[in-house]
This record gives sequence, C-alpha cells and structure tokens, in this order.
Amino acid sequence: MTNLQLAVHFFFQIAIILAFSQVVGLVGKRAGQPQVVSEMIAGVLLGPSLLGLLWPTVFARLFPADSMRVLFPVSQLGLAAYMFVVGMEFRMDIVQRRLHSAVAVSVAGMVAPFVLGAGLGWYFYGHTALFPAKTTLLEATIFLGASMCITAFPMLARIISFKKLTGTTMGTVALGAGAIDDATAWC
Repeated sequence: MTNLQLAVHFFFQIAIILAFSQVVGLVGKRAGQPQVVSEMIAGVLLGPSLLGLLWPTVFARLFPADSMRVLFPVSQLGLAAYMFVVGMEFRMDIVQRRLHSAVAVSVAGMVAPFVLGAGLGWYFYGHTALFPAKTTLLEATIFLGASMCITAFPMLARIISFKKLTGTTMGTVALGAGAIDDATAWC
C-alpha cells in the first residue's frame, strides 16, 4: 500500500468505526448503557472475533495488516490524550480527604477478584493447557489473580463522565481506587 492509499484507507476506517460505534451506541443507549460500552461492543463486532470469523475477506479488506500500522498508534494517541484530560480533571483534594475510603474501596475491589482469579489459575494449571509448560503453579495463580484485579481504567473514567460524576466525591474516590488497584496489580 502506498502512503496515499494508506491515508485514504485510514480515514475510511475511522469513518466506518465512528459510524458503527454511533449505531451500536443508539442501541446501547436504549438499554441504558454508556457510549463507551457500545464502542467496545462495536470493536468486538467489527474485529476478528465476529466480522473476521464470519466474513474473513471483508475483515481483511476493511482492516488489512498494513493499515494497522497507522490505526493502532493513532488509537493509542487518542487514549493518551483522553487519559491526560482525565488526569487534569482529577480532584486530588478529594482523594486526600477521602484517602481511607479510596483505599478501602480499592482493597475490597482487589481481594475478591484476586482470590477468585488465583483459584481459577490453580484449576486451569492442573486441568488445562492454558499456561506454558515452564509455568509454575505459584506463577499461574499470581498471574491470573493479578490479571483479574486490573481495572479497565479508561472505561471507568468514561462511565464516570457519562454518569456526570466527574469531580464529585463518588467519582473521584472511584477513580482513586481504580488507580490504586491498577498500580498494585501491575506491580
């Protein structure tokens, strides 16, 4: 693909993604779902999970491998810009006043998923070929437990914005707890 073809295809992809996300968003809105949930569903429907499975030639024409070299970094740039805006609106004064609440919500939101994820890791380790052969039981349980603790932070931020909770105590404590969860789980 030439650079011109790549640019034209990129803007065509953006138009398809935005239009399809809006259509799915209208359906999601009727079900009371935030736009971000509809956008995620639209991605699954347009991605290899559904479109690529049912109509692989259409998927390959719509999202050829060459175009992903452009689409992926641009999407990361958009995400980075959005997270910057979220950080600019984050109310540190509320987190400082409600630090105990944020930590309590964070711990509560991590313990149950970690225990359940570690239990799944233990089960999958002994009964499936999910993990590579050199993986130990401890590694499997910690990995799956920690994986279950990680927050979809950008989605949380969009839902808080959708519900008009940005800058409120509840929204800020939820974002603070999500940040603590993610920092802990990634460590």
